[in-house]
Amino acid sequence: MLFIIPWQHYWVIGTTDTAWHEQLKHPVPTSADIDYVLAHANEVLAENLTRDDIIGTYAGLRPLLQPKVLDESKSTKVSREHTVTEVIPGMVAIAGGKLTTYRVMAEDAVDFALGKELAAAKPSPTFDLPLMGADGFDATVNQAERLGAKYGFDADRMHHLVRRYGSELPDLLATIDEDPTLAKPLKAAPQFIRAEVARACTVEGALHLEDIFIARVRLNSESRDRGGSAVDEIAEIAAAQLGWDAQKTEAEKANYRARIAAEIAAEELPTDAAASAARMEAADIVD
Repeated sequence: MLFIIPWQHYWVIGTTDTAWHEQLKHPVPTSADIDYVLAHANEVLAENLTRDDIIGTYAGLRPLLQPKVLDESKSTKVSREHTVTEVIPGMVAIAGGKLTTYRVMAEDAVDFALGKELAAAKPSPTFDLPLMGADGFDATVNQAERLGAKYGFDADRMHHLVRRYGSELPDLLATIDEDPTLAKPLKAAPQFIRAEVARACTVEGALHLEDIFIARVRLNSESRDRGGSAVDEIAEIAAAQLGWDAQKTEAEKANYRARIAAEIAAEELPTDAAASAARMEAADIVD
């Protein structure tokens, strides 16, 4: 099964479903994986995609509960369900499942740890608990045009900001009131403004450049150079927010650039082993 999902200004296409026997910290797509996805997408698209249409790639691993007797090439047949068990007295573990069922998984794990009686007495509220920025989201949408006019943002920019921050958007805009330079678009990535980088550091828990590029501003996936052209500018903003000195700032930039080189090299290689080895050429940054 192949998914072609609209995501901001792009389409996310995938996935492969093949075994991975290399290191588990940094799985990477290979050239063969990319060709596989392109080939299957082109079976249903009116106009064929090529490598030139690819903006970015990423990979992850599914924690499947796979029976030892099952041929690993048939992993698509394995259930995506999860299971909770007490692995040793007093230690509860959960295995299997997938990202889209994380709330059910969390509820089942906590209920198991509490026991049937206590879980029934204290039912989980997660089903009705809104995500960050969801409470008051509609009101923020209604204010988008007015806020855009106030800060000089066009409709596309406001759509991005509202979808990204929801009802937390006024908090981000308040930082622009304090420092108007944060309203400026990033020079190398004008789809993002400087305030988004600052918020990643002050509110969203980013400690390193790779945190920002991969899981906050996400240029690792949204630009052909994985954000390389924006490293200096984003590092400048992050350094001011996180109190980095010149030595720390340069180390962060070197680390992320090494990661870029390793990821780009990996996706040009045909086998898992070769791609994994190339990715591991970039060392993890450690505090």
